[in-house]
Amino acid sequence: MLHSVSTPSQEDKPKRSFAEFVAAVYEDERVGHEARELLLAVGYAVDLAKREDGVSPLKVAHRKLGVEQGRKARYDRLVADDAPRYKPPREAADWHPSGAPSCEGPRLRPYRPRAYKPRYQPNPPDVPLLADEARARRLPPPVLHVTPGYTPPRDWRTEDGVCGAQSHHRVLEKDPLTGWITAHWFCKRHKDHADRVAEQVREQNEQAPEPIPNTGGLLPCYFKADWEKVYRHFLPHWEPPRYGICADDWPSVDEMTARPTRHTRLRVVIGSLEGE
Repeated sequence: MLHSVSTPSQEDKPKRSFAEFVAAVYEDERVGHEARELLLAVGYAVDLAKREDGVSPLKVAHRKLGVEQGRKARYDRLVADDAPRYKPPREAADWHPSGAPSCEGPRLRPYRPRAYKPRYQPNPPDVPLLADEARARRLPPPVLHVTPGYTPPRDWRTEDGVCGAQSHHRVLEKDPLTGWITAHWFCKRHKDHADRVAEQVREQNEQAPEPIPNTGGLLPCYFKADWEKVYRHFLPHWEPPRYGICADDWPSVDEMTARPTRHTRLRVVIGSLEGE
């Protein structure tokens, strides 16, 4: 597979040195530490192929990245992770109820914090303690070190009136512009709220577009090759998004979600001037 892929190049981009390429990769906010490792390895292989004839860049990158856990080549996983796709948030996954986010429905009764219960039963006052046991029970007072201006975190249960119980029902909401998913979780007591929210977003979800990719697509930004063929090799069931496989071609989420600000205007009522 490495020999059948065309050699990456930057013919369609302004010529730049390897040092300039490394600086661009480090300044790119979209590049994580693993994607940076892949880009630098491919960039090194491309620079080596320019100086030495007969060198396959992707084969060199495959060899330089080594293997993971002594079994699978690290290059394979990094390229598969760079396949452009939409990765939904962690809260939208089908979690087990014990690991699901807290219920966001309204509280059914006011929240009252419970008093602290000691982990052991204190001895009656008429029972004396041994010297070693008394020293073990006599713990120093806790010391809390905070920075100046520290404010304790807000209690969302009392201030927001959120239920916060263990969730069992999940409702997915798709953004009508980006197609991105937002998950809403409800407990068993708020199943009616979950059904109401599901009915409210049903038509919106049906008309939502294909989600804009938010993961991968960095290799086509820096190198020219048949990356769609490469991605299909490492992810057989992967399908390219309709927005393209290059992250530079994807629409900006900030521009799509920005809406024009409406300014209030005074209404002028023109009445009859007769009789004046």
